[in-house]
Amino acid sequence: MNSVVWAGMIVGAVLGLLHGGYVYRVVSLPGGAAAHARAGYYALWTLFLWLLFGPYVLVLWIISVVAYTIARPFQWRM
Repeated sequence: MNSVVWAGMIVGAVLGLLHGGYVYRVVSLPGGAAAHARAGYYALWTLFLWLLFGPYVLVLWIISVVAYTIARPFQWRM
């Protein structure tokens, strides 16, 4: 379980850095010092939330991949 938490933190850090960079770029578009300060604040919160919820997201991805591989051969049709 401890390794899942660490793997989730690593996944969360990578995705948080990517998403935080995107948030910073989008929020700081108007320019000015206030916009850059607000963009940095939002980017840090984005990184923090990805680190916090990274293990949760990783476990949900693992569960969904397992469920998908089990359900795929049945190919239920409506």
